Amino acid sequence: MLLRKYETFFIVDPELPDETNSVLDSKIQSIVTSNGGEVLTYVPWGKRKLAYAICKRTRGLYVLMEYAGGSQLVAELERNLRIDERVMKFITVLLEERFDPEKERARLAALAAAPPSEEEESSAEPLGEEEEAMPEDVDTEGFEEDSKEDD
Repeated sequence: MLLRKYETFFIVDPELPDETNSVLDSKIQSIVTSNGGEVLTYVPWGKRKLAYAICKRTRGLYVLMEYAGGSQLVAELERNLRIDERVMKFITVLLEERFDPEKERARLAALAAAPPSEEEESSAEPLGEEEEAMPEDVDTEGFEEDSKEDD
């Protein structure tokens, strides 16, 4: 069965207790499943500062959910998000027009079962604040690190 793959990103009131957040999480996921969809990932990003005040709040609890379903599912999910006072903002994006959840599950299972190759392990760079090397095709002539010409 081919579906569409969507992601909905929403911001929840950060001052709600954890019990209320877990009730909201299960409500949103149940809307997807009850309308013939399937939740692929549901990742709370935590409380973060907002770019601008929303509903007189400067912080929000960010959540990203990927799911598969039809366009009626998106309409119903957005209707529920719109009327729920706990949700401050949301956006839905179509990721794939033709998505097969069975193929995705098989692909993820194959990735999880296969050990990483030596090449993949050695190419992983450590996380840090090291400077990125300049690409070879960039012309650096005329540029100096500590140029005083702009003074």
